[in-house]
Amino acid sequence: MPHFPQSAQINPLAKFIITSFKRPSIGFAILLGSLAGISGCEEVAPTIIPKAVVVEQVSTATVPLYGNYIGVTKASLDVEVRARVNGFVEDKSFIEGSGVKEGSVLYRIDDRPYVAVVNRLKANVESQQSVLDKAQRDVARLKPLYEQDAASQLDFDNALSVLSQAKSSLAASKAELEEAQLELSYTMIRSPISGLVSRSEVDIGALVGSSGQSLLTRVKQVAPIYVTFNMSALDYLNARRRMTSYSEKKEAESEGKAVEGFVTITLPDNSEYRYLGDVRFTDPSVNPETGTFQVRAELPNPDKELLPGQYTNVRIKLNEVHNAIVIPQKATQVEQGGVYVMVVLPDNKVERRFIVIDHQGLMGVVVQSGLKAGELVIVEGMHRVRHGQIAEPLTAEQYHKKEDSKEKQQALKQQELEQIQEQE
Repeated sequence: MPHFPQSAQINPLAKFIITSFKRPSIGFAILLGSLAGISGCEEVAPTIIPKAVVVEQVSTATVPLYGNYIGVTKASLDVEVRARVNGFVEDKSFIEGSGVKEGSVLYRIDDRPYVAVVNRLKANVESQQSVLDKAQRDVARLKPLYEQDAASQLDFDNALSVLSQAKSSLAASKAELEEAQLELSYTMIRSPISGLVSRSEVDIGALVGSSGQSLLTRVKQVAPIYVTFNMSALDYLNARRRMTSYSEKKEAESEGKAVEGFVTITLPDNSEYRYLGDVRFTDPSVNPETGTFQVRAELPNPDKELLPGQYTNVRIKLNEVHNAIVIPQKATQVEQGGVYVMVVLPDNKVERRFIVIDHQGLMGVVVQSGLKAGELVIVEGMHRVRHGQIAEPLTAEQYHKKEDSKEKQQALKQQELEQIQEQE
Protein backbone atom coordinates (compact mmCIF):
# COMPACT_ATOMS: atom_id res chain seq x y z
CA MET A 1 0.00 0.00 0.00
CA PRO A 2 1.64 3.27 -1.05
CA HIS A 3 2.26 5.91 1.54
CA PHE A 4 1.08 9.51 0.76
CA PRO A 5 2.45 12.48 2.70
CA GLN A 6 -0.21 14.58 4.31
CA SER A 7 1.04 17.69 2.52
CA ALA A 8 0.78 16.10 -0.97
CA GLN A 9 -2.08 17.14 -3.21
CA ILE A 10 -3.29 13.97 -5.02
CA ASN A 11 -6.14 13.74 -7.46
CA PRO A 12 -8.89 11.58 -5.87
CA LEU A 13 -9.23 9.44 -9.01
CA ALA A 14 -5.48 8.80 -9.12
CA LYS A 15 -5.45 7.87 -5.43
CA PHE A 16 -8.23 5.36 -5.99
CA ILE A 17 -6.35 3.71 -8.86
CA ILE A 18 -3.12 3.46 -6.87
CA THR A 19 -4.77 1.97 -3.84
CA SER A 20 -6.71 -0.50 -5.97
CA PHE A 21 -3.71 -1.87 -7.87
CA LYS A 22 -0.64 -2.91 -5.93
CA ARG A 23 1.58 -3.28 -8.98
CA PRO A 24 0.57 -0.81 -11.64
CA SER A 25 1.97 -1.34 -15.09
CA ILE A 26 4.06 1.19 -17.04
CA GLY A 27 1.07 2.24 -19.17
CA PHE A 28 -0.91 2.71 -16.04
CA ALA A 29 1.82 4.97 -14.68
CA ILE A 30 1.56 7.12 -17.80
CA LEU A 31 -2.17 7.38 -17.29
CA LEU A 32 -1.60 8.36 -13.70
CA GLY A 33 0.80 11.12 -14.76
CA SER A 34 -1.74 12.47 -17.20
CA LEU A 35 -4.40 12.63 -14.52
CA ALA A 36 -2.04 14.46 -12.24
CA GLY A 37 -1.32 16.99 -15.02
CA ILE A 38 -5.04 17.55 -15.56
CA SER A 39 -5.48 18.21 -11.88
CA GLY A 40 -2.73 20.85 -11.97
CA CYS A 41 -4.30 22.68 -14.96
CA GLU A 42 -7.60 23.05 -13.21
CA GLU A 43 -6.03 24.97 -10.37
CA VAL A 44 -4.29 27.73 -12.56
CA ALA A 45 -6.59 30.78 -12.96
CA PRO A 46 -6.21 32.86 -16.19
CA THR A 47 -4.73 36.36 -15.81
CA ILE A 48 -6.32 39.23 -17.82
CA ILE A 49 -3.87 41.92 -18.85
CA PRO A 50 -5.73 45.12 -19.90
CA LYS A 51 -4.57 46.82 -23.09
CA ALA A 52 -3.18 50.33 -22.72
CA VAL A 53 -5.06 52.96 -24.72
CA VAL A 54 -4.85 56.74 -24.96
CA VAL A 55 -8.06 58.50 -23.98
CA GLU A 56 -9.33 62.07 -23.94
CA GLN A 57 -12.14 63.46 -21.87
CA VAL A 58 -15.19 64.69 -23.74
CA SER A 59 -15.48 68.45 -23.25
CA THR A 60 -17.87 71.24 -24.14
CA ALA A 61 -16.90 74.41 -25.96
CA THR A 62 -18.24 77.27 -28.06
CA VAL A 63 -17.68 76.13 -31.62
CA PRO A 64 -17.73 78.62 -34.52
CA LEU A 65 -19.48 77.43 -37.68
CA TYR A 66 -17.74 78.45 -40.88
CA GLY A 67 -18.85 78.49 -44.48
CA ASN A 68 -16.28 77.45 -47.08
CA TYR A 69 -16.57 78.63 -50.67
CA ILE A 70 -14.62 79.02 -53.90
CA GLY A 71 -13.91 82.68 -54.61
CA VAL A 72 -12.39 84.71 -57.43
CA THR A 73 -10.25 87.79 -56.95
CA LYS A 74 -11.15 90.91 -58.88
CA ALA A 75 -9.61 94.35 -59.21
CA SER A 76 -11.30 96.94 -57.04
CA LEU A 77 -11.16 99.28 -60.08
CA ASP A 78 -10.84 98.15 -63.69
CA VAL A 79 -10.70 101.16 -66.00
CA GLU A 80 -10.54 101.09 -69.79
CA VAL A 81 -8.17 103.60 -71.33
CA ARG A 82 -9.67 104.82 -74.62
CA ALA A 83 -8.70 107.43 -77.19
CA ARG A 84 -11.07 110.44 -77.09
CA VAL A 85 -9.83 112.07 -80.29
CA ASN A 86 -8.77 110.77 -83.66
CA GLY A 87 -5.11 110.60 -84.53
CA PHE A 88 -2.02 108.50 -84.99
CA VAL A 89 -0.11 107.16 -81.97
CA GLU A 90 3.32 108.73 -81.81
CA ASP A 91 4.63 107.39 -78.51
CA LYS A 92 3.91 104.75 -75.86
CA SER A 93 5.57 105.64 -72.57
CA PHE A 94 4.86 102.73 -70.23
CA ILE A 95 5.97 99.14 -69.68
CA GLU A 96 3.17 96.64 -70.05
CA GLY A 97 2.25 94.98 -66.74
CA SER A 98 4.00 97.62 -64.64
CA GLY A 99 2.57 99.92 -62.04
CA VAL A 100 1.55 103.42 -63.06
CA LYS A 101 0.54 106.50 -61.09
CA GLU A 102 -2.63 108.48 -61.60
CA GLY A 103 -2.05 111.17 -64.22
CA SER A 104 1.07 109.62 -65.75
CA VAL A 105 1.26 109.76 -69.57
CA LEU A 106 0.59 106.43 -71.31
CA TYR A 107 0.26 107.42 -75.00
CA ARG A 108 0.86 110.52 -77.12
CA ILE A 109 -1.17 111.14 -80.26
CA ASP A 110 0.00 113.38 -83.10
CA ASP A 111 -1.19 116.80 -81.88
CA ARG A 112 -0.26 119.03 -84.83
CA PRO A 113 -3.78 119.25 -86.29
CA TYR A 114 -5.16 120.18 -82.88
CA VAL A 115 -2.42 122.74 -82.23
CA ALA A 116 -3.30 124.41 -85.51
CA VAL A 117 -6.97 124.62 -84.54
CA VAL A 118 -6.07 126.09 -81.16
CA ASN A 119 -3.85 128.73 -82.77
CA ARG A 120 -6.59 129.69 -85.24
CA LEU A 121 -9.16 130.03 -82.50
CA LYS A 122 -6.77 132.06 -80.36
CA ALA A 123 -6.45 134.52 -83.23
CA ASN A 124 -10.23 134.59 -83.57
CA VAL A 125 -10.56 135.37 -79.86
CA GLU A 126 -8.10 138.21 -80.20
CA SER A 127 -10.05 139.56 -83.17
CA GLN A 128 -13.32 139.41 -81.26
CA GLN A 129 -11.64 141.08 -78.33
CA SER A 130 -10.65 143.96 -80.60
CA VAL A 131 -14.24 144.29 -81.86
CA LEU A 132 -15.46 144.34 -78.28
CA ASP A 133 -12.94 147.00 -77.30
CA LYS A 134 -14.05 149.25 -80.22
CA ALA A 135 -17.72 148.73 -79.33
CA GLN A 136 -17.03 149.71 -75.74
CA ARG A 137 -15.21 152.88 -76.88
CA ASP A 138 -18.11 153.80 -79.18
CA VAL A 139 -20.63 153.47 -76.37
CA ALA A 140 -18.41 155.45 -74.02
CA ARG A 141 -18.10 158.27 -76.62
CA LEU A 142 -21.80 158.41 -77.57
CA LYS A 143 -23.22 158.22 -74.08
CA PRO A 144 -22.36 161.81 -72.98
CA LEU A 145 -23.38 163.15 -76.41
CA TYR A 146 -26.73 161.36 -76.13
CA GLU A 147 -27.24 162.78 -72.64
CA GLN A 148 -26.60 166.31 -74.04
CA ASP A 149 -28.91 165.65 -77.03
CA ALA A 150 -25.87 165.91 -79.31
CA ALA A 151 -26.44 162.32 -80.59
CA SER A 152 -29.64 160.63 -81.64
CA GLN A 153 -31.34 157.81 -79.81
CA LEU A 154 -30.84 155.60 -82.86
CA ASP A 155 -27.07 156.06 -82.90
CA PHE A 156 -26.77 155.28 -79.21
CA ASP A 157 -28.99 152.18 -79.50
CA ASN A 158 -26.95 150.91 -82.45
CA ALA A 159 -23.75 151.33 -80.40
CA LEU A 160 -25.23 149.37 -77.51
CA SER A 161 -26.36 146.59 -79.89
CA VAL A 162 -22.92 146.34 -81.45
CA LEU A 163 -21.38 146.13 -77.97
CA SER A 164 -23.73 143.31 -76.98
CA GLN A 165 -23.00 141.37 -80.17
CA ALA A 166 -19.28 141.80 -79.64
CA LYS A 167 -19.53 140.35 -76.14
CA SER A 168 -21.49 137.36 -77.42
CA SER A 169 -19.07 136.75 -80.28
CA LEU A 170 -16.12 136.92 -77.92
CA ALA A 171 -17.75 134.43 -75.52
CA ALA A 172 -18.46 132.03 -78.40
CA SER A 173 -14.89 132.31 -79.66
CA LYS A 174 -13.54 131.61 -76.19
CA ALA A 175 -15.81 128.54 -75.89
CA GLU A 176 -14.55 127.21 -79.21
CA LEU A 177 -10.98 127.82 -78.04
CA GLU A 178 -11.61 125.92 -74.79
CA GLU A 179 -13.06 123.01 -76.74
CA ALA A 180 -10.05 122.94 -79.05
CA GLN A 181 -7.66 123.12 -76.10
CA LEU A 182 -9.55 120.24 -74.45
CA GLU A 183 -9.22 118.12 -77.57
CA LEU A 184 -5.54 119.04 -77.72
CA SER A 185 -5.11 117.81 -74.13
CA TYR A 186 -6.68 114.49 -75.13
CA THR A 187 -3.73 113.84 -77.40
CA MET A 188 -1.77 113.17 -74.18
CA ILE A 189 -3.50 110.02 -72.86
CA ARG A 190 -2.97 109.74 -69.09
CA SER A 191 -3.72 107.03 -66.56
CA PRO A 192 -7.04 107.75 -64.82
CA ILE A 193 -6.05 105.81 -61.65
CA SER A 194 -3.02 104.31 -59.96
CA GLY A 195 -2.64 100.60 -60.55
CA LEU A 196 -1.24 97.95 -62.85
CA VAL A 197 -1.39 98.67 -66.58
CA SER A 198 -2.35 95.84 -68.88
CA ARG A 199 -0.99 95.03 -72.33
CA SER A 200 -1.19 97.62 -75.08
CA GLU A 201 -3.88 97.04 -77.68
CA VAL A 202 -2.23 99.33 -80.26
CA ASP A 203 1.24 99.94 -81.60
CA ILE A 204 3.02 103.17 -82.49
CA GLY A 205 1.66 104.57 -85.75
CA ALA A 206 -1.82 103.07 -85.33
CA LEU A 207 -4.87 105.19 -86.01
CA VAL A 208 -6.95 105.52 -82.87
CA GLY A 209 -10.18 107.20 -81.91
CA SER A 210 -13.65 106.95 -83.41
CA SER A 211 -12.06 106.34 -86.82
CA GLY A 212 -9.80 103.55 -85.54
CA GLN A 213 -9.06 101.51 -82.43
CA SER A 214 -10.73 103.07 -79.39
CA LEU A 215 -9.55 100.78 -76.57
CA LEU A 216 -5.84 101.29 -75.94
CA THR A 217 -5.21 99.43 -72.67
CA ARG A 218 -6.65 98.86 -69.17
CA VAL A 219 -5.47 99.97 -65.73
CA LYS A 220 -6.47 97.83 -62.74
CA GLN A 221 -6.37 98.87 -59.11
CA VAL A 222 -5.33 95.84 -57.02
CA ALA A 223 -4.73 97.54 -53.66
CA PRO A 224 -7.23 96.94 -52.18
CA ILE A 225 -8.54 93.92 -54.07
CA TYR A 226 -11.96 92.26 -54.14
CA VAL A 227 -12.86 88.59 -53.73
CA THR A 228 -16.32 87.46 -54.80
CA PHE A 229 -18.02 84.18 -53.89
CA ASN A 230 -21.50 82.68 -53.85
CA MET A 231 -23.35 81.76 -50.66
CA SER A 232 -26.37 79.49 -50.38
CA ALA A 233 -29.69 80.71 -49.05
CA LEU A 234 -29.23 78.50 -45.95
CA ASP A 235 -25.86 80.06 -45.17
CA TYR A 236 -27.45 83.47 -45.61
CA LEU A 237 -30.09 82.51 -43.05
CA ASN A 238 -27.46 81.34 -40.54
CA ALA A 239 -25.46 84.54 -41.01
CA ARG A 240 -28.56 86.68 -40.48
CA ARG A 241 -29.34 84.82 -37.26
CA ARG A 242 -26.04 86.05 -35.85
CA MET A 243 -27.50 89.57 -35.86
CA THR A 244 -29.52 89.47 -32.69
CA SER A 245 -30.70 93.08 -32.61
CA TYR A 246 -32.92 94.98 -35.02
CA SER A 247 -30.45 97.88 -35.16
CA GLU A 248 -27.66 95.58 -36.37
CA LYS A 249 -29.83 94.32 -39.22
CA LYS A 250 -30.89 97.82 -40.28
CA GLU A 251 -27.32 99.09 -40.17
CA ALA A 252 -26.11 96.17 -42.28
CA GLU A 253 -28.87 96.72 -44.84
CA SER A 254 -28.16 100.48 -45.05
CA GLU A 255 -24.50 99.70 -45.80
CA GLY A 256 -25.40 97.14 -48.47
CA LYS A 257 -24.16 94.25 -46.32
CA ALA A 258 -26.92 91.77 -45.60
CA VAL A 259 -24.09 89.46 -44.44
CA GLU A 260 -21.47 90.82 -42.07
CA GLY A 261 -18.13 89.40 -41.05
CA PHE A 262 -14.51 88.92 -41.98
CA VAL A 263 -13.27 86.38 -44.48
CA THR A 264 -9.99 84.51 -44.78
CA ILE A 265 -8.64 83.30 -48.09
CA THR A 266 -5.80 81.08 -49.24
CA LEU A 267 -2.89 81.78 -51.55
CA PRO A 268 -2.00 79.55 -54.53
CA ASP A 269 0.32 77.48 -52.28
CA ASN A 270 -2.68 76.79 -49.94
CA SER A 271 -1.19 78.95 -47.20
CA GLU A 272 -3.51 81.37 -45.44
CA TYR A 273 -3.39 85.00 -46.55
CA ARG A 274 -2.24 87.16 -43.64
CA TYR A 275 -4.86 89.89 -44.14
CA LEU A 276 -8.56 89.52 -43.38
CA GLY A 277 -11.21 90.68 -45.81
CA ASP A 278 -14.27 92.70 -44.85
CA VAL A 279 -17.61 91.99 -46.52
CA ARG A 280 -18.59 95.14 -48.41
CA PHE A 281 -21.45 94.06 -50.64
CA THR A 282 -24.11 91.34 -50.84
CA ASP A 283 -26.39 90.90 -53.81
CA PRO A 284 -29.97 91.67 -52.73
CA SER A 285 -31.40 88.82 -54.84
CA VAL A 286 -30.87 85.06 -55.12
CA ASN A 287 -30.06 83.47 -58.46
CA PRO A 288 -33.04 81.16 -59.10
CA GLU A 289 -30.93 78.80 -61.23
CA THR A 290 -28.27 78.13 -58.58
CA GLY A 291 -30.05 79.13 -55.35
CA THR A 292 -27.08 81.30 -54.37
CA PHE A 293 -26.31 84.99 -54.12
CA GLN A 294 -23.05 86.85 -54.62
CA VAL A 295 -20.98 88.27 -51.78
CA ARG A 296 -18.00 90.59 -52.21
CA ALA A 297 -15.27 91.21 -49.66
CA GLU A 298 -12.46 93.75 -49.75
CA LEU A 299 -8.90 92.80 -48.76
CA PRO A 300 -5.71 94.84 -48.36
CA ASN A 301 -3.07 93.99 -50.94
CA PRO A 302 -0.07 96.24 -50.25
CA ASP A 303 2.53 93.81 -51.62
CA LYS A 304 0.43 92.81 -54.65
CA GLU A 305 0.51 89.14 -53.64
CA LEU A 306 -2.98 88.77 -55.10
CA LEU A 307 -3.78 89.38 -58.74
CA PRO A 308 -7.20 89.63 -60.39
CA GLY A 309 -8.62 86.36 -61.69
CA GLN A 310 -7.16 84.01 -59.07
CA TYR A 311 -9.28 81.22 -57.61
CA THR A 312 -9.07 80.94 -53.84
CA ASN A 313 -10.70 79.21 -50.89
CA VAL A 314 -12.86 81.58 -48.86
CA ARG A 315 -13.99 81.00 -45.27
CA ILE A 316 -16.45 83.12 -43.33
CA LYS A 317 -17.92 82.68 -39.87
CA LEU A 318 -21.65 82.02 -40.07
CA ASN A 319 -22.73 81.14 -36.54
CA GLU A 320 -21.67 79.71 -33.17
CA VAL A 321 -22.75 76.60 -31.25
CA HIS A 322 -22.60 77.07 -27.48
CA ASN A 323 -21.93 74.21 -25.02
CA ALA A 324 -21.22 71.84 -27.88
CA ILE A 325 -19.87 68.31 -27.27
CA VAL A 326 -16.49 68.24 -29.04
CA ILE A 327 -14.22 65.24 -29.66
CA PRO A 328 -11.11 64.84 -31.82
CA GLN A 329 -11.58 63.67 -35.39
CA LYS A 330 -9.25 60.70 -34.80
CA ALA A 331 -11.58 59.32 -32.12
CA THR A 332 -14.26 58.49 -34.71
CA GLN A 333 -14.57 55.39 -36.86
CA VAL A 334 -16.96 54.82 -39.76
CA GLU A 335 -18.67 51.60 -40.75
CA GLN A 336 -21.81 50.64 -42.60
CA GLY A 337 -23.99 51.24 -39.55
CA GLY A 338 -22.71 54.78 -39.05
CA VAL A 339 -20.07 56.65 -37.06
CA TYR A 340 -18.97 55.25 -33.71
CA VAL A 341 -16.44 55.85 -30.94
CA MET A 342 -14.88 53.58 -28.33
CA VAL A 343 -15.76 54.73 -24.80
CA VAL A 344 -13.97 53.59 -21.63
CA LEU A 345 -16.53 53.23 -18.84
CA PRO A 346 -15.79 53.89 -15.14
CA ASP A 347 -15.10 50.15 -14.59
CA ASN A 348 -12.53 50.29 -17.47
CA LYS A 349 -14.74 48.26 -19.78
CA VAL A 350 -14.77 49.31 -23.42
CA GLU A 351 -18.06 50.16 -25.11
CA ARG A 352 -18.55 50.76 -28.81
CA ARG A 353 -21.08 53.56 -29.13
CA PHE A 354 -22.65 55.07 -32.23
CA ILE A 355 -22.94 58.84 -32.36
CA VAL A 356 -24.72 61.48 -34.46
CA ILE A 357 -22.43 64.20 -35.83
CA ASP A 358 -23.71 67.76 -36.10
CA HIS A 359 -20.68 69.50 -37.55
CA GLN A 360 -16.99 68.95 -38.34
CA GLY A 361 -14.59 71.87 -38.11
CA LEU A 362 -11.15 73.01 -37.05
CA MET A 363 -11.86 72.37 -33.36
CA GLY A 364 -12.94 68.79 -33.99
CA VAL A 365 -16.20 66.87 -34.34
CA VAL A 366 -19.33 68.37 -32.78
CA VAL A 367 -21.52 65.51 -31.53
CA GLN A 368 -25.25 66.01 -31.56
CA SER A 369 -26.12 62.85 -29.57
CA GLY A 370 -24.46 59.72 -28.21
CA LEU A 371 -21.92 61.24 -25.81
CA LYS A 372 -21.91 63.26 -22.60
CA ALA A 373 -19.35 65.68 -21.22
CA GLY A 374 -16.80 64.00 -18.96
CA GLU A 375 -16.77 60.59 -20.67
CA LEU A 376 -13.54 59.08 -21.93
CA VAL A 377 -13.13 58.29 -25.62
CA ILE A 378 -10.21 56.35 -27.06
CA VAL A 379 -8.09 58.40 -29.47
CA GLU A 380 -5.14 55.99 -29.87
CA GLY A 381 -5.00 52.22 -29.62
CA MET A 382 -8.66 51.48 -30.37
CA HIS A 383 -7.53 48.63 -32.64
CA ARG A 384 -6.16 46.82 -29.56
CA VAL A 385 -9.52 46.46 -27.79
CA ARG A 386 -13.02 45.32 -28.59
CA HIS A 387 -16.44 45.98 -27.19
CA GLY A 388 -16.74 44.55 -23.66
CA GLN A 389 -13.00 44.09 -23.02
CA ILE A 390 -10.99 45.69 -20.21
CA ALA A 391 -8.67 48.56 -21.10
CA GLU A 392 -6.12 50.64 -19.22
CA PRO A 393 -7.02 54.31 -19.95
CA LEU A 394 -3.99 56.57 -20.07
CA THR A 395 -3.30 60.11 -21.08
CA ALA A 396 -0.97 60.68 -24.00
CA GLU A 397 1.83 61.65 -21.62
CA GLN A 398 1.34 58.55 -19.45
CA TYR A 399 1.18 56.32 -22.49
CA HIS A 400 4.43 57.65 -23.96
CA LYS A 401 6.19 57.29 -20.60
CA LYS A 402 5.06 53.69 -20.36
CA GLU A 403 6.21 52.94 -23.89
CA ASP A 404 9.60 54.53 -23.16
CA SER A 405 9.93 52.38 -20.03
CA LYS A 406 9.18 49.21 -22.05
CA GLU A 407 11.74 50.15 -24.66
CA LYS A 408 14.36 50.75 -21.95
CA GLN A 409 13.64 47.35 -20.34
CA GLN A 410 13.87 45.59 -23.67
CA ALA A 411 17.15 47.37 -24.39
CA LEU A 412 18.57 46.25 -21.01
CA LYS A 413 17.51 42.63 -21.62
CA GLN A 414 19.08 42.70 -25.05
CA GLN A 415 22.27 44.10 -23.56
CA GLU A 416 22.35 41.29 -20.93
CA LEU A 417 21.89 38.62 -23.60
CA GLU A 418 24.70 40.11 -25.66
CA GLN A 419 27.01 40.09 -22.63
CA ILE A 420 26.19 36.44 -21.84
CA GLN A 421 26.89 35.46 -25.45
CA GLU A 422 30.22 37.29 -25.33
CA GLN A 423 31.21 35.50 -22.09
CA GLU A 424 30.35 32.10 -23.61
